[in-house]
Amino acid sequence: MKFITKFTALTILISSSLFAQEPQRLDGNDSIVNLINASTKGVRYVLNDTGINSELNEVGTSFFKNKYIILSNKKRRHYETTVNEKTNTPNNNLYCVDVKENGDLSFPLLFSSVIDSKDNEGSIAFSPDEKTVYYTQESAEKEGKLDLYKATLNLDSKEYWTDIKKVSLIPDGYSVETPSVSPDGKKIFFAANIPGGLGGYDLYEASINEDGTYGKPVNLGPNINTSEDEKFPNITADNKHLYFSSKGHMNIGGYDVFRSSIVDNKYLEALNLGVTLNSRRDDLAFVLVSEDKGYLSTDKSHSGNFDILKFEIKHLEKSKPTYTVVEQLSQLPLPNAKIVIKNEFGDIINETISDENGKIRIPLNPISYNFITVEKEGYEPFTSRFTSENLLSDPIQLKQTRPEITADAIVIENILFAFDKDLIKAESELSLNKIVEVLNQFPEMTLTINAHTDDKGSSKYNLALSQRRAKSTVSYLIFKGIAKERLTYKGYGESKPLNDCSNCTPEQDQANRRVEFKINKAKN
Repeated sequence: MKFITKFTALTILISSSLFAQEPQRLDGNDSIVNLINASTKGVRYVLNDTGINSELNEVGTSFFKNKYIILSNKKRRHYETTVNEKTNTPNNNLYCVDVKENGDLSFPLLFSSVIDSKDNEGSIAFSPDEKTVYYTQESAEKEGKLDLYKATLNLDSKEYWTDIKKVSLIPDGYSVETPSVSPDGKKIFFAANIPGGLGGYDLYEASINEDGTYGKPVNLGPNINTSEDEKFPNITADNKHLYFSSKGHMNIGGYDVFRSSIVDNKYLEALNLGVTLNSRRDDLAFVLVSEDKGYLSTDKSHSGNFDILKFEIKHLEKSKPTYTVVEQLSQLPLPNAKIVIKNEFGDIINETISDENGKIRIPLNPISYNFITVEKEGYEPFTSRFTSENLLSDPIQLKQTRPEITADAIVIENILFAFDKDLIKAESELSLNKIVEVLNQFPEMTLTINAHTDDKGSSKYNLALSQRRAKSTVSYLIFKGIAKERLTYKGYGESKPLNDCSNCTPEQDQANRRVEFKINKAKN
């Protein structure tokens, strides 16, 4: 047997969504399919045959020495395949196949004669150093029950795998299936139908101790397990995500592939990978081999037998969802709102600002938890968590903060004007409505409106511009019903800067360009 470079699985962080599926595959529950389809646009799984499939079963398991280990009940070359006496169907054996540069599979060879049995073989997994193998075999005493075994790699032995032992993680009489080992080698994951679970086969984890013993199996909990079956757990190389197959959750049909994020050693609610990967039939044994490529085992062909397909992930940049930021009561769009999107690990995945129409286009990860924060001066921050199954409402509505009333002024966010003009921007009309509200609340209050500019341009021009802007502000308040006798105004140009600087930053210039609302007569 030739041993070559170790295979290393890479995780995937899909930065946008999953694309719509072909109509003929949307034959599950319509409301669920439509929800998953509508909320997962932006990335498409392109599936292709691997060249290894036959009229019988082929199911992928894991990689060993850069070879893909598969299960198949097809007779391969000169290897004899035992036949189940009750069903008269061939039993599954483990085969080692070559992986071509284009992802196709070929040249199947029996993986190991020493761990081959006369009954069905099950899935297989390896320790990170590839010196230990965990595999399952059908029990000779009970049909359909799989037992877990381990063996040690010994290159000096002609059989390679030695010290074969049964691993007793669960009570006798129950089945252990689809094992996998964490990338750090400290945990083994598996499916089991033992009592005390949520129903059917649940996923469990158990610690692998340094002395070769195992910890007590721990159920992965209701965010992973359901009353239906869960199998094929697979932890990504960065220990951040768990991929698995389930017949439960928000499901299109049969087994679907799901992903759960692992945050603070807890599994978040599992999310469906979407309708270009999953179908009404069984989809399982999801394995990534790079950031955008991998393998899936499926019976999409409706033949009753599984095939191994390769997939490639195509990102569609134009499919970023568009949202609008608006003021809550008037529903007027709000430009220049700052948007920050973080993932469940606290990493910033996108930052942007709303345009002049309040629009933002943001890439979302449909199989992740996206936390969005929207901030704008004069408004309460907006924060929301959303996923492909919990869509963010559109538009994003910001609630205005109340003005601050001091002993000598009403303090609000800065009033903005069209460039080099005295035309008040629509978003600042909303801000001026706060002044109207205060003046209506305190009818004896009078104000002086002072306008200031930065030092760009001539002082004479800036003085005239500030005077016009102060007058424009007063005109708006009068238009909103405030008596003109309660208002006076004055422009100061660049003569009273908040930041007295010879080479001001854009932020300092913005602070110098301001309108102040000074109280002439205190409120009663």
